[in-house]
Amino acid sequence: MLINHCKAWLLGLSLASITLNAWAGALLPAQVQQGGLSREQAEQVLRVALEHQDYQLNKPGVFIDGDLQDDNGKPPHPGYFDFSLGYNDPKAGATEYWGLFSVSTSTGDVWEINSCKRLAGNQLRALQAQIMNRTGKTLVDEEAQRQGLGCEDEK
Repeated sequence: MLINHCKAWLLGLSLASITLNAWAGALLPAQVQQGGLSREQAEQVLRVALEHQDYQLNKPGVFIDGDLQDDNGKPPHPGYFDFSLGYNDPKAGATEYWGLFSVSTSTGDVWEINSCKRLAGNQLRALQAQIMNRTGKTLVDEEAQRQGLGCEDEK
C-alpha cells in the first residue's frame, strides 16, 4: 500500500513538473525588459493565448509566421507584433490562413484582428499581469494605441 502511495505521489510530482516546465518554457517574465516584449517573446505569449482556442496547433503543417512587416521593415501596428497562423495542407497543396494576431509589446494583450476578438484565458491573464508588472504599462495606458488595430474594446 505504501508503494502505491509513493508511485502516485511520484506520478503527480512528474506531471506537475511537466506542466510547470511547459508553461515556464513559454516565456520567463523575468526576462521581459522594461521597454517591452521582443518578437520572440511576443510569439511565446501568442502560443500561450492559442492553447485554449479551437486551433489544432499540433497538427503537422500548422505554422506561425511572425515576420509581418510593412515596406519599411516595421510592424504594421505600432506597439504590436503581428503574426499569422496558418496550415500548409500537403493533400491540397495549399496554405490556409486561420487568423491574424497582434500582440502588444507592453502588456501582452492579444487580438485576432480579422474578427476583432481579444484572446483571454487564466494562464494568459496571469502571464499578462507579470508582463505589465515588468513594463509598468496597463491596458488603459495603451488604449489610444490599440485603436490602430481597428478593433474596439468591449463595453
